[in-house]
Amino acid sequence: MKLFKILLSLGALASVMISCKKDAELKIMFPERFEGKTVELIDYKDSTLIATSLIKNGEAEFTVAQSDSLKLPMFMQLCVDGRICAYYIAESGKAMVSDSTNVATGTKLNDKFASLIATLDSIEDTDDMYKYIEYTEQQYNANIGNPIGDYFGIEWMKYAEPEKVDSMLATVSPSFRNSRRVKHYEKTARLRLNTSPGHKYVDFEGETSTGSSRKLSELIPSGKYTIIDFWASWCPYCIKELPDLKKLRAEFGNMVEIVGVAVRDLPEDTKAMIKKQQIDWPVLYNTQKIPYDIYGFSGIPHHILVSPDGTILSRGENIDQLRKRLEQIVAQAEINK
Repeated sequence: MKLFKILLSLGALASVMISCKKDAELKIMFPERFEGKTVELIDYKDSTLIATSLIKNGEAEFTVAQSDSLKLPMFMQLCVDGRICAYYIAESGKAMVSDSTNVATGTKLNDKFASLIATLDSIEDTDDMYKYIEYTEQQYNANIGNPIGDYFGIEWMKYAEPEKVDSMLATVSPSFRNSRRVKHYEKTARLRLNTSPGHKYVDFEGETSTGSSRKLSELIPSGKYTIIDFWASWCPYCIKELPDLKKLRAEFGNMVEIVGVAVRDLPEDTKAMIKKQQIDWPVLYNTQKIPYDIYGFSGIPHHILVSPDGTILSRGENIDQLRKRLEQIVAQAEINK
């Protein structure tokens, strides 16, 4: 009888554990243009496909159960036609993504991440890379050991000083350290180190507007400070800052030139945008991802300021920061007279 009671108690405990176990459920509301397409649920760190769902009547749903190979909670991305449309943390409970948001809400970690990403977006709107790096580092440190920390750690790696990336990777878990995405951004950090301020800029080849081969060095004028502006016609931030770039160039007269480098852009689209925005500085066409693979940057617009002797003076600064740096150069030149 005693053994029976023990077995009965164990059976009751197992029943309670099973009833308490909840799968991760996600419902997504899509606009009409996505109807009939397939949405993919992908592991963010390793780009592994977890599941797919067909968009029907403006909706798609996923249910993710923990298994030996799938440990929850887990940070994931939702993709349609190869493009990321939203982020989602798979954890116990029901979450939702509406067609007006790019993050899931409805569970504890997803709600927290949605709040943090709203703040990050507001920082991104200021176009201040230093504040962006500071915030992502803070949130990584505050969330080490959970999926939010995974996201912010990777986001910080995209822009942080390479030496700090090395220090961070020396302390992380093997699962984070050896993930595909982390390995990629570790490599880009090495590229940034090799093209950091104090190094000579690295030359590469693109095209003219007519398709002829042209090197970056052929566009950089002698005797001037040059702002290399990596941009694309499809990049709203790139287009938004063009009036400020024109103003900056005018402020410093013959001292400063701008050279545009069109990345990941079709030459005809680049040409059309140059005409529309009346860009009158030289532009290198059709470089695609070559500059990314040389300079290790992760987003555009990206500015590199080069001195008359070809030395990189700064990277990733916004227009106001470039203005202050150039003003300091002018002031120092006056002192040295």
